[in-house]
Amino acid sequence: SRLKVFAVALVMQLDRVDALDCGLGEYPIGAECCPMCAAGLRVFKHCTANSSTTCIPCVEDTYTDHPNGLEHCRKCKLCDKGANLVAEVACTYTKNTVCGCLPGYFCSYFGTEDCELCQRYTVCFPGSMVKERGTKTTDNVCEACPPGTSSAANMSYSCVPWPRLKENGLVQGEDGNPSSDSSVSAIVGSVVGTVLVVAVGLTYIWQRRKRKNYVPPVQESGTGQQGQALILTVENGDQTTVPVQETSADPEETRPE
Repeated sequence: SRLKVFAVALVMQLDRVDALDCGLGEYPIGAECCPMCAAGLRVFKHCTANSSTTCIPCVEDTYTDHPNGLEHCRKCKLCDKGANLVAEVACTYTKNTVCGCLPGYFCSYFGTEDCELCQRYTVCFPGSMVKERGTKTTDNVCEACPPGTSSAANMSYSCVPWPRLKENGLVQGEDGNPSSDSSVSAIVGSVVGTVLVVAVGLTYIWQRRKRKNYVPPVQESGTGQQGQALILTVENGDQTTVPVQETSADPEETRPE
């Protein structure tokens, strides 16, 4: 008899499991199969035998991207700045954030949903050229210029012979990279010329002031002449007559008798 009771209980349990095999768009809760909430919503109150599921919208920075029986919306993903990530597609109530790379970076590790690590693109410097341009998920590929050729700028797509570089004022340096010697020479010459002009101008101004402040010493034109005026010559060519006291050439003439 005990065996019969156990068999009946087992059958009843199996029937209950079959009853909880919910249909499409439903989720099991207790002994009921409740209708799911749509994407962008979550369950506020589960259904009962007399009422359907009550759903409410997700709040900001949360989402649900498919029909669900969740009591809480999922949190939006934050892009890791330390991994050089930025939000490529912003999070919405129905879709999670999609992370991408900063300008000048490419995705070096792609996760299950989006990029998880970005690296800076390699720069092809002068003396090399771009063999393959990088994409969102691949780096630039650089290649050294063939012997006898070079490039004058970063990220050049071709190399040119050295004579053409010289014609454009770019001379091959010791390290195989072009250097603008003619441009440097022109700049140095311009600076030296400016310094010389300024030096000449300052010297002229200094000498002009020195001559203007100079007063020549008074000299007598002769010992036998009396009452002669002194004439001082100044820079502008004008003559200024300065009267002087008349004196006798012979001191004896001035004695009182």
